[in-house]
Amino acid sequence: MMSPWDLFERESELTVLSRALKTAGSGSGGFTVVTGSAGIGKSRLLASVRETARTDGQRVLSARGSELERDFAFGVVRQLFEAMLADADAGERAALLAGPAAQAAEVFTGFGSSAGDFAVLHGLYWLTANGCESESLVLLVDDLQWCDTPSLRFLAHLLPRLEGLGLLVVAGLRTHEVGTDEHLLRQITADPAVTLVRPAALSRAATAALLARALDGSVDPAFATACHRATGGNPLLLRELARTISARGVLPNAVNARRVVDLGPHAVAPLVADRMARLPGASVALARAVAVLGDGAGLGTAAELADQELLAASSAATGLKQLEILHTESATAMPTLGFVHPLVRAAVYEAIDPVERATSHARAARLLTTAGAGHQQVAAHLLRVAPARDPATVTVLRAAAADSARRGSPDGAYAYLRRCLSEPPPADQRLDVLLALGEAASYVDVQAAAQYQQEAYDQLTDPVQRAQVATVLGTIYSLLSELDRSVALLAAAETEAEQRLPAGKEDLTRQLQAGLLTALALSPGRYGCAQQLERLRRLPPHDSIGGRLLDCVIAYCDLTVRDPEAVSRARRALRDGSLVARAGGESALFLAWVVLLDADDHDAMGSIQDAFEHAHHHGSIRSLWAAHHFRAAGWLWRGQLAEAELDQRESLRLAELGRVEFGRQLSSAQLALILMEQGRLDEAEQILRSNAAPAVPRMPGDFLTLEVLARVQRRNGDLQGALRTALTSGQGWAAHDLREPVWTFWRSESALCLKALGRHEEAAAYAADDLRLAEQWQAPRTLGRSLRINALLHGTGEGLDLLHRAVAVLEPSPARLEYAKALADLGAALRRAGRRVQARDPLRRALDLATTCGATPLADRAREELLAAGARPRRSTLTGPHSLTPSEQRVARLAATQATNREIAQALFITPKTVEVHLGRIYRKLGITTRTQLADALDVRATTSDSTP
Repeated sequence: MMSPWDLFERESELTVLSRALKTAGSGSGGFTVVTGSAGIGKSRLLASVRETARTDGQRVLSARGSELERDFAFGVVRQLFEAMLADADAGERAALLAGPAAQAAEVFTGFGSSAGDFAVLHGLYWLTANGCESESLVLLVDDLQWCDTPSLRFLAHLLPRLEGLGLLVVAGLRTHEVGTDEHLLRQITADPAVTLVRPAALSRAATAALLARALDGSVDPAFATACHRATGGNPLLLRELARTISARGVLPNAVNARRVVDLGPHAVAPLVADRMARLPGASVALARAVAVLGDGAGLGTAAELADQELLAASSAATGLKQLEILHTESATAMPTLGFVHPLVRAAVYEAIDPVERATSHARAARLLTTAGAGHQQVAAHLLRVAPARDPATVTVLRAAAADSARRGSPDGAYAYLRRCLSEPPPADQRLDVLLALGEAASYVDVQAAAQYQQEAYDQLTDPVQRAQVATVLGTIYSLLSELDRSVALLAAAETEAEQRLPAGKEDLTRQLQAGLLTALALSPGRYGCAQQLERLRRLPPHDSIGGRLLDCVIAYCDLTVRDPEAVSRARRALRDGSLVARAGGESALFLAWVVLLDADDHDAMGSIQDAFEHAHHHGSIRSLWAAHHFRAAGWLWRGQLAEAELDQRESLRLAELGRVEFGRQLSSAQLALILMEQGRLDEAEQILRSNAAPAVPRMPGDFLTLEVLARVQRRNGDLQGALRTALTSGQGWAAHDLREPVWTFWRSESALCLKALGRHEEAAAYAADDLRLAEQWQAPRTLGRSLRINALLHGTGEGLDLLHRAVAVLEPSPARLEYAKALADLGAALRRAGRRVQARDPLRRALDLATTCGATPLADRAREELLAAGARPRRSTLTGPHSLTPSEQRVARLAATQATNREIAQALFITPKTVEVHLGRIYRKLGITTRTQLADALDVRATTSDSTP
């Protein structure tokens, strides 16, 4: 039962939380963060939510972040779900872990297939969804600032998937406290789906009323004002102050007001210390033991740490509970102890002498080890003990790191191994620790990963291990834009491999060669790339991971010089999907996708879809980022703008979630392009502003961002600025010798700017150069675009010829958006030439295609041109099987087999609510009302068109 202190002046906050509970109970998910300073009442509000939810019959799962366990892999997730899984019978547990949720099992067992970090997040989402299937679910997470990073990542992953779930997440977040992962905390709290509740300080009137209740009598206004000033209206501080006043027998009158003024608004530690000073020594010792062990400490362990008999410790715990310093839980045979508030625990903990604290943590580690506690629970204490060259400490920390890695948490492994390295480990173990630390760091801190991997590489003598580490280290240096170091390392490693690797290890040599060629291809000036490319191209095909990765990079290099052999080499690398399954996060794989997408090749989207599915089952955040990003590029170039936007927004979110820094730049630039095609110029500009290219652009993502910015500037009328930006991008691409026309549209942007500025000869030169390169590559989309841009710079005769060529090239291709643009420009040119009747057909087709693509500005222009040509544009309607988007087609096909929404969601890696939304649109477009009508309404040939991967 809550006391009057708990929810005083919290009516508005309770209303918001009550509304959120009702919304979750009706099947619509929500996420609320109660944020404020320590002691403001966040935990009390969460407790109110727990009580109300349980009264309403909702299942409540609770967890609390802890300073001690902030490196505990999925510690908060395990607090939330372990009890639910443990209490479930065999049938219920099977239902909770059914389908993709099985991928989350290893989080709780520590055993499994070591799925990638995204596969685990995907599994946890479905565990949550399964938990909401029969009743609404409330997840309460207090002290979110101390939540471990993997659990924070799960909550961030859950955010955009809440709709349609009977789920409410309520978290308490302390302000002015450095969190475990500030980046993820900002991502969560800044999300538009999150409701922020900010409890205010108590008013002076409330302070006076609460003091009167606590002190059993009237309180002088001056005394109440002094107490309000001393505590800042903080409920916890006010309560502690009231207890101290009562214990000291201070009368609440005006004379004594001066005695509380100097306490200040952050005086909980002195107040707690004052109360502790009045306690027996046994009670103080037990409180300190619990402060060291952390909340949830078993009474027996706390008694041992405090050097007390169990009976004496039990008596001391009862006294501390009566004084509202500790609380106890008796769910098991041995009660567990915790502090009533983290501030009280902090006050007790900080009062312990630092040397005594470290000694106590060391003793706690030994006691927990003897009691059979898990490695991570023991390691949490060892992280707070000074290095002592103790082999036992090294053993525990390495075991904790391995446990974290198995549970899909490289963050925890990284923390334990860093501490392990400082112990330090015995000489014969140091190299193994460095190797494991370097691998964990590659997911958490790439800069540190380079340091650890380099140190390990320098110490290795085994040629196989050296080659393996060199491939990873070379990639890390490339990611850090340290391309010279990458090239030097990999070139030396390749030479060494050819001399020292045993027979049968050619795959490793090819991996080194693939890494070397990738670094050279990305290096400014690409010094030495041509010579290496010629040498590596002559190597016989090798059907291995390394051989296929090398094919990917060679194909990309061939693309940059418009060699058509690039396409067949990329296809060879991607055939049968084995490269996707075994190297899903490799940059070289992405290069093969670029080649096939640039060639308008149908195999590209199929391979990307394979990677998309593999990442959900086994992959990392980085591999799924790539699948979403490149699939979005494919949708954009095919004119599926709605699909492209969904994928690119998800890729940008994943880049933020997994800190894929180079990915954030690429995704934001592509998203801005998509938004511009939809006519959302302001949003595109905002995206670019939030992810601006660096002052000195160096990498392809920087150059692409500048090209997109140039287009935004031109459309906003800043022609001089657009021209400068486009030319800056061109200079960057030229330094890399990346001249192929798909990646580089700076020439066409420069031509359009120069034309608008009246500099026609310069414009024609840039456009002609663009066309020359496009004709060498012969991909329909790029060639059609270059023909169209050149047509805009010529008179009616030659311009019309170029536009007719563009339409002819694009018509059989999948590049529907570019085809619509060519048709619109052809119709407009015919209309301006006085051939109004001939103009109408291409303009009508352009209008239909632009409407289908979702290209609003293009559709508006086609409609205006039709009116100018004397035609009456028919009303645009999107109906029939051909009007379905690729996502709608996939949902429709599965729904036609009578699959349930949940089965469709699991098969397509979307949420049940998304399936529901898709079905609503499908029914409207097909003119039906029920699922049973789908099979008859669908034109199978139409829904298996080339737009679907």
